[in-house]
Amino acid sequence: MKDDQKTAQVKKVVEAKLAELSEYCDAVQIMATWSSPEDPSNTFSCFKGFGNWYARIGLVTKFMEEDAARTSAQMWDESDDCND
Repeated sequence: MKDDQKTAQVKKVVEAKLAELSEYCDAVQIMATWSSPEDPSNTFSCFKGFGNWYARIGLVTKFMEEDAARTSAQMWDESDDCND
């Protein structure tokens, strides 16, 4: 599958899932990324959403904050060299 074909397919699937979720949700933000089938060092992405823009930004911000907290906790656990 070529890059443009895969990009079109991913966008089609994202649009279908957005339509499906719109029956149940007030706001949705989908972020997707994939590597190029032709050159794995190339990365593509798709960001689509619907609903209240502020709610969508809030979702993304909360995701980033929670992920950062998890990463910090893992780094702390891995660096703990106390000998009790």
